[in-house]
Formats: sequence, C-alpha cells, structure tokens
Amino acid sequence: MSSESWSGSHRHASPVSRALSGFRARVMLTVIGSTAWIAFTLLYIGFWAHGFSLFQNIIVILTSIVVLLGAIVAAWVSYGLGMARGWTDW
Repeated sequence: MSSESWSGSHRHASPVSRALSGFRARVMLTVIGSTAWIAFTLLYIGFWAHGFSLFQNIIVILTSIVVLLGAIVAAWVSYGLGMARGWTDW
C-alpha cells in the first residue's frame, strides 16, 4: 500500500470523504427545519390560531408537518441516491 493520501489529484475521492460530502448540510437542514417547525407551531398556537376552528388549526399544523417532512426527505433521498451511485462505481 502506498503512503499517498487521498487528495484532489486522485481521480476518485476517498470513500469516507465521499460518504460525508453533503452530510453536514443535510443534518443541519434536519435540525434547523425541526427547530423552525417547533417555533412556528408555538407561535401559531400562541398568536394566530384563535380565529380558526379546531379542525382548521389541525389542518395548518398537519400541512406544516408535511412540508417539513417533504423537504427533509428530499434532502436525504438525494444523499442516499448519491451514495448508491458511489457503490455502482466501486
């Protein structure tokens, strides 16, 4: 085995660096998105929910969950497909 490290001069990136590329951004999206959803829910219930019926309030909360989960799932699916693409090149 050579003592060369994985660097930009190599044609293929390190398996570890390839696996971790984009991981941080997706984790941050998940954490920030979840925190923003909790903040939205608390603000909505505290300030804006009074003019709506219980059913309308439930629909607003469920819709916000669907939007958040859609964004998070889309981010992680793209990451997973990128990892699967890496396995086909292996």
